[in-house]
Amino acid sequence: MLLDLTTWWQHLPFSEQIFWSIGLVSNVLFVIYVAAQFLGGHDTDIDASPDSSDLGILSIRGLLAFGMFMGWTGLIVLQAGLGMTAALVAGTLAGILASWLAWRLILLLLRLQVSGTLDPERVVGQTGSVHLRIPARQHNTGKVMIEVQGSLREFDAVSEAEEIPTGTPILIVGRTEEGVFIAQPFETTHDKLI
Repeated sequence: MLLDLTTWWQHLPFSEQIFWSIGLVSNVLFVIYVAAQFLGGHDTDIDASPDSSDLGILSIRGLLAFGMFMGWTGLIVLQAGLGMTAALVAGTLAGILASWLAWRLILLLLRLQVSGTLDPERVVGQTGSVHLRIPARQHNTGKVMIEVQGSLREFDAVSEAEEIPTGTPILIVGRTEEGVFIAQPFETTHDKLI
């Protein structure tokens, strides 16, 4: 079988050997790259920021996409009977388009990525309700439920004044030195109408 492959390779025109080589090498490297990512490799060729202005097209992923599409497109053009110049132009254009699309896809995926890290400053000024009563005058903590950063979360909270019973609408007005949220009763528009 190896002899058959060697014979086949030797009978290919040099121009087709070039595009076969580019396509095969790029595909093999791409498979190794993807396998390394799944086996715990780290993606170091892109900035984690979706607003990055670096040349993401020139990342490893972009270069591999360029090689694969250039090689296979150039080979198809040659086998269609067009010349080497047409194969180079078509392969280069296909490679650039593939690199650009790979870069744009990664940027799109990064924009969809959400950090699970809570920014405590986003909680201050939010409204919610008391889940477990909050004792008066910061004597102890209670629990409040607040929607923040797209999800409903439970937080420890204290009251600077009177006790706040379970179910009471609240407003987070600040944080203590220990980082516990300070809640106060919040009058909603519905409560004012009653």
